[in-house]
Amino acid sequence: MKTKVLWIRDEYLRQILEGRKTVEVRVAYSNLAGLQPGDRLLLNDRYAYRIRRIGRYPDFAALLAAEDPAAIAPDLPVEDLLPALRSIYPAEKEAIGVVALEIEPEGPSEPAQRPGN
Repeated sequence: MKTKVLWIRDEYLRQILEGRKTVEVRVAYSNLAGLQPGDRLLLNDRYAYRIRRIGRYPDFAALLAAEDPAAIAPDLPVEDLLPALRSIYPAEKEAIGVVALEIEPEGPSEPAQRPGN
């Protein structure tokens, strides 16, 4: 099992901690390629979550055809999600591919201990 620190914008982190956002979307950078279900994420180097499932897609349109938009962005109208994703990641990044990480808390949403602490 791997542990990876993943940095999340405050508004999205709040949604995750509230249990409303359960899918984190990223461009398929090489540092995410080795992640597997069961691996541990430390969100913002504080909150321990587990990867339940990983979806891999060629682009954001394919991701949105397969994933629940409310799990990705619970406060955003569905029609605004694709433009929002593309405002974060330009076309050349999207072309790398897209990863959907379905996550769940390891325990209560409290700051976690880093491995070795």
